[in-house]
Amino acid sequence: MAGVKRVSSNQEKDLISSSIQEELETLLFQLIKIESHSFVDGHENNLANYIKNYFEDLGIEVKTQEVVEGRFNVIASVRGKGEGPTVLLNGHMDTVPAYTMENAFKPFVEDGKIHGRGSVDMKGALAAMMMVLTNIKRHNINLSGDVVFAATVGEEDYSPGAYHLSNSGVKADYIIVGEPTGMEVGIAHKGVVWGEATFEGISVHGSVPDKGINAIYKSVNWIKEIMENYIPKLKEKVHPVLGTRTINIGEINGGTRPVIVPSNCSVKFEQRLLPGETEEEVIAELQLIIDQLAVNDPEMKGIVKTLPVFQGVPHRALETDENEKLPQTLCEIYSGVFGYRTKPKGLSFWTDGALLGEIPETETVVCGPGNIEQAHSDNEYISREQLIAAYHIYLIAVLELCREE
Repeated sequence: MAGVKRVSSNQEKDLISSSIQEELETLLFQLIKIESHSFVDGHENNLANYIKNYFEDLGIEVKTQEVVEGRFNVIASVRGKGEGPTVLLNGHMDTVPAYTMENAFKPFVEDGKIHGRGSVDMKGALAAMMMVLTNIKRHNINLSGDVVFAATVGEEDYSPGAYHLSNSGVKADYIIVGEPTGMEVGIAHKGVVWGEATFEGISVHGSVPDKGINAIYKSVNWIKEIMENYIPKLKEKVHPVLGTRTINIGEINGGTRPVIVPSNCSVKFEQRLLPGETEEEVIAELQLIIDQLAVNDPEMKGIVKTLPVFQGVPHRALETDENEKLPQTLCEIYSGVFGYRTKPKGLSFWTDGALLGEIPETETVVCGPGNIEQAHSDNEYISREQLIAAYHIYLIAVLELCREE
């Protein structure tokens, strides 16, 4: 991309010296050791306090932002002259519990990989982002704009932290969410809605089924309509990097005993959304199928609604134009670090980027170290190469986007 500046001064070369790697890995080890999951009292509070104290000790401006249940986002800033853009680096502090992962909170290095719960999802990115602010402050780098680091709560649950941050009045021109992409640049991912269709029947003894109304049969008629007509309709709309909408019916519950005609049946589903689509539109489409079936079947009674799993936090899609400055800048930096080009891509998983992308006048991408396949696994790790690459890419991006002219 024409006009991109490269790191050149001796001062800036110090920012990417080999000595940084040891300090970065030491920081990541400390973050992994601090458990920050739902099985711990206070959830992320111990980690939030550590991050806050870390920045305070460095003399970096830092504040907390209460979200829910006494849990706090942590926001640190290195201010420039206020004339340039603001770059926001974001990651979530919570992890899943250890489950069956051995020594989950005793990080170690083996074969060039740092093992531990949260190493890839996503304390590796947190450590890299924290080091960016650390070294810009330490070396008194002059910026025209601001660099902001926001560590948020609850992504593994329903993302109250990112939702609160996006609605708190925070402003940013460029947002990088550090979920693991191998440092490739994710410009889009689908949204998601979980819902339930409940069907009503009339219960009678199984020896006289014609005297009742079988709610399971009614649900089957709805499911058949989804399979034969709704799913083909979903496939008609194709997004250039995300493909088509999908729906999965994942759970059916109905009845009490084989000898009783069931008076109720519930069908739970998940549907993935393309950019611009809403949960309300999906629910209305699926309710319409029931209503249309009821035209020819007066005994068809059913209601479709969203499930409360996201507690009112919308989980819509993310989309940023691949030709915007942020994705193009990151792709060029990527080629300089890894030695080959990459293109902006669509992601298969949902992230907090969708919520932060709702902040007005922002470009938002997902770009973080490691492989999503390691997340939540019993063998969770991040490679040392990916960790230091994340620091380099985030640092150079900040310098190029908001350095002083």
